[in-house]
Amino acid sequence: MSEYLLYPGCVASVRELGYEMSMRAVFKRLDIGLRQRDDFNCCMPACLVHSVDYTRGLALTSRNLAIAEEEDLPLMTLCSSCFGNLSRAKYLLDSNDDLRRDVNRLLGEVGREYRGKARVEHVVTTLYKDYGPKGVKEMSAKPLKGLRAAPFYGCHLFLPQRYSGFDDADFPQKLDRLIEATGAESVDYHEKTSCCIGCGSFFGEVSEEAGLKLAENILDDVKASGADAVVATCPFCMMQLEVGQIKLREAKGKEYGIPVIHYVDAFGLSLGADSAELGLDVRRISVSPLLEKLGRN
Repeated sequence: MSEYLLYPGCVASVRELGYEMSMRAVFKRLDIGLRQRDDFNCCMPACLVHSVDYTRGLALTSRNLAIAEEEDLPLMTLCSSCFGNLSRAKYLLDSNDDLRRDVNRLLGEVGREYRGKARVEHVVTTLYKDYGPKGVKEMSAKPLKGLRAAPFYGCHLFLPQRYSGFDDADFPQKLDRLIEATGAESVDYHEKTSCCIGCGSFFGEVSEEAGLKLAENILDDVKASGADAVVATCPFCMMQLEVGQIKLREAKGKEYGIPVIHYVDAFGLSLGADSAELGLDVRRISVSPLLEKLGRN
């Protein structure tokens, strides 16, 4: 049995609870162990604390890496933004001895040290590396035949490539391959690698108007593609595209009705899990059309 140290972050467990329920259900079926700690701090997005005090901001991020090293387990995030911030901190400390020394001086004040042994993963990178499309396909007892899924990569899972190294920075394909392994069709569309500015909207760094316009562009493109659902990798993206549909209906009368699910939801359905087990009944946008398409209602 493989085991990971779970880094829940601040969004998935509160704003996208259904996603965390789904992840736990799927990982239980796969017999993947999840160890937990109650003393993590925020991953500290670079656009926040780092702009005020770069070294202290990096030290706050790196404190989480030091905790993972204490547990001697890979650190797995639910959130792509957390994955990006933690991967960024690891990259910077591993490639700059002076910066690492300064950060460790600060960590030493709270009895911790970053030693360079931490490994950062994400739910999707974990599934891809541990099982890959071939393994997912073999385990998919109830393939999602007939489902047309629009992959939405977001930003932080693969950008900048030097931080995570997970996928091609210009033409990512791994989410497409994982979707296809569940038996669904991965639909190509222009906005699949666009930024939804979900993290920036959440922290109030961009105007609501700008965030809503980006969501509208993405949702319009998904609708034009004929996809039955968006399959995302990040709770910020999920929240942005769900809330965006609600706000666009209120502001412009636009009706999308497009379910927004995480990849782990799609995988869970292909494993044979039911909607309640995956927390699909607590989503902002009803997933009933998706379940009806699959004959699971």
